[in-house]
Amino acid sequence: MKKYRIRAFVMADSILALAVVTLGIVTLLTSQQQLTRQQVRHDGRLMEARLAKESSDQFRATGRPAIIERQGYRATADSGRIAVFHGQRLVVLLRR
Repeated sequence: MKKYRIRAFVMADSILALAVVTLGIVTLLTSQQQLTRQQVRHDGRLMEARLAKESSDQFRATGRPAIIERQGYRATADSGRIAVFHGQRLVVLLRR
């Protein structure tokens, strides 16, 4: 009878350890997925800001309206505004 109690304790301890390890792995994968999404979002915002800056610099240097297209983004700058589009969607609008 004593052997059965020891085996049951060892089995319960192993199941508990497996549950803790599984919970840790799920938490790690969820955190990694969230960080990847944040990185993609921040990369997009950085691209938008860079294009707005480059188009405004080009407008200042040449004095003519500037249009820059890169990776699906289009930035335009003229005397009244700076606009950045992603496809057809306006993502940045700066007015002077």
